[in-house]
Amino acid sequence: MATQRKPRNLNDLARQANVTAATVSMALRDSPQVSVQVREKIRQLAAEQGFTPRAYNRCPRTERSVRKQAHLGPVALLLSQEGSGNNPLWGIREDPILGPVLPVILERFNRYGIDYACLAPAEAKENPALLNAYNGVLYHNDLKGWTLPEQVPAVQIFGWERMLPRQDRITANDDLVAELATSHLTRSGVKRAVIIWREDMVQIPDHPRIVRFIQRMKEAGVPVTPMPFSREDSGVTSRFQKFLESGDDRVGFFAFNALCGVKLYSTLDGLGLWEKYSREQVVICDKSLMLSNFYPHPAVIDLDLPAMAAKAVELLVWRLANPDLPGSLLLQAPRLIEPGC
Repeated sequence: MATQRKPRNLNDLARQANVTAATVSMALRDSPQVSVQVREKIRQLAAEQGFTPRAYNRCPRTERSVRKQAHLGPVALLLSQEGSGNNPLWGIREDPILGPVLPVILERFNRYGIDYACLAPAEAKENPALLNAYNGVLYHNDLKGWTLPEQVPAVQIFGWERMLPRQDRITANDDLVAELATSHLTRSGVKRAVIIWREDMVQIPDHPRIVRFIQRMKEAGVPVTPMPFSREDSGVTSRFQKFLESGDDRVGFFAFNALCGVKLYSTLDGLGLWEKYSREQVVICDKSLMLSNFYPHPAVIDLDLPAMAAKAVELLVWRLANPDLPGSLLLQAPRLIEPGC
């Protein structure tokens, strides 16, 4: 009978536990983001297999020098706005950013030897004193209805609200996003367009990705109809059908992100129109696994979220080593991937 080999890394143990490597990493760190049952299952399996995580002591010279310059932990990870602790990665399925960035963040934390703990934004909002236990914070998206204390060194992935001192941000260049989407759709000869987003994802009324797309399309002579929807919105299909029947058939579609792209796909598919429009007249702002099964493939704007996550951890290391310097803003340049490329 074949024996199961001892797991050599997180991926090996994850396969045996039938979970992701990120879940294994957080379970072994006793993260509250993983349910008690899953934590116990993974810890028991690790003990039975004699598995211990790598210490990551061997690292490039630049990383060794950083460790000498600053104490790199603990860091608080504010990972999601909502979800249930019963889900090993609560919020990850409902968050188009968290899925691509979380594994990169955890890998880079291990590489730099950064101690961290997961903290729900709602907890930190309710009791800001919890943040006093951490040397820094890494989070994504603007926080709903509150801001971190100004004295807290922090790095944010995505965000549009006013930045605070000692807090850094890496986010998409929405000017370029709007330019790429406009260029693709106008080259496709559209005469009118729709932009679709989910209301709870757009946390500011004048989101630059939406505003600038509408402005650029207007400058190109193409009117844009905003089409926001809510999480449980059952009227999207009828609104789309009414819009499509109301004017010129040469329509362009721009989805705010991958989840909105899925909604757009299912809506058009339900109307029997996906194949008619998707090759040239649909642009989705995300390169995500959620979109990989779409065929014909739409054009997508790749924000390179894993690269943003890696850069965010580098920013955090820099911020911990230089806590009193002014905050910095880094813009990630997107690229358009068209069907057939």
